Amino acid sequence: MERKKIAVAASAFAVTALVFAAVASAHAPQTIMIRHQMRNCHTWSFANGPYKASLKIRVDQDATIRFVNNDMMPHRLLQVGGPKTIIMKPSMNHTGAAAVLMFPGKGVYKFRTKAGEDYGGMDLKTIGKDNVLRLTVVVK
Repeated sequence: MERKKIAVAASAFAVTALVFAAVASAHAPQTIMIRHQMRNCHTWSFANGPYKASLKIRVDQDATIRFVNNDMMPHRLLQVGGPKTIIMKPSMNHTGAAAVLMFPGKGVYKFRTKAGEDYGGMDLKTIGKDNVLRLTVVVK
């Protein structure tokens, strides 16, 4: 009888682990990468897509987006519209710095970055006016 209880408990544990693994992989964080470029200074890309100044993306509720700053200047992620959300570590003030954003509910969320000055010793010339990075996230 004791072996049967252990077998049932082990089976229940295995099924629970599989369910949690499926949910976790469905909501694995996507990445938005900020980069430096010669024309208009900086752009960003979602999930290895094309680099643009303005992005519009769709994600599921409870999705997480990780922002990585690979630009030659700091960026601060700001929410400018939509339902209130929490930005963890919004100041990406060095190369490789990351911010994290979670979407607890459905809606249309709007963000932009506020760029700072080039890091010391990295004064790179660019062509044209600097882009203002804008992001619209539609959570379904």
